[in-house]
Amino acid sequence: MQNKKQKDKTLDCPRCWVEMEKQEVDVLGPNVIIDVCPKCQGVWFDNNELKKILGDRKLADYLTKHIGTQSESKLVCPRCGGLMDLEYAEDVEIDVCLNCNGAWLDYGELDKLKDKSEAGYTGDKDAKAVEEWEDMMAKRRVKGLSGLFGRLMR
Repeated sequence: MQNKKQKDKTLDCPRCWVEMEKQEVDVLGPNVIIDVCPKCQGVWFDNNELKKILGDRKLADYLTKHIGTQSESKLVCPRCGGLMDLEYAEDVEIDVCLNCNGAWLDYGELDKLKDKSEAGYTGDKDAKAVEEWEDMMAKRRVKGLSGLFGRLMR
């Protein structure tokens, strides 16, 4: 686990090597401090920060987990200097540190990921599935009662 001193350290952007600026993001519970590059607008998330920003949705639900030793990422982790590798959420390419589990998103990728997260949020799917099930059962009950009354009326 990282200590507070490590998290407070200013980081250099892994793309353009400019010192990143800390930015506070409002979320449920304690706010998250992310690092944003003022030049390329990329964003660094320490371990579990991306999950908090996306509202506790399971990142694993839409990442493909192709992490291996033959990294396609050309980035070095700004937090620990470790090897970064690529993971994919459909068309969103996420550079993830194999050592400290931090994640780098280029400009615009966070918005794409939020859209995918909201669209793929299982709570919405579950609510829709329950609603569809209840509609189907209600129609069956009406159809069954209509058939029963039809037979009684004969």
